[in-house]
Amino acid sequence: MKKVFVLMPVLIGLFSACGDDDAIVTTNQPQDLCDSIDITYSNDVAKILEDAGCSGVYCHGSGNGGFTINDYKTTKSSAENPKFLMAIKHEISVSPMPKSGSMLSDENIQKIECWIQNGFKE
Repeated sequence: MKKVFVLMPVLIGLFSACGDDDAIVTTNQPQDLCDSIDITYSNDVAKILEDAGCSGVYCHGSGNGGFTINDYKTTKSSAENPKFLMAIKHEISVSPMPKSGSMLSDENIQKIECWIQNGFKE
């Protein structure tokens, strides 16, 4: 019985530490590739998201789904959440984006990953 009382706080601590509050965005691009291309929000990312319909008033321009991506500040804040990139890459545990269209091209996903990996250049 003593073992249960000792083990219980340990298990609670382990499970509570598994939250994604401090999760890190994981990108798959080689650093030398991202270093070789200059991706910025203004020149690249904003257009990719606009062309995909992500930043319109009926989508994330108004904060749907917990993400707002209508300017640099809100897009950067959203992209700091690992679920942002996971949704763009259509990974299993999140709702794929864009919902109403096809997946972004590999080239555009690569640009967004490099933008994130290189520190969200404006």
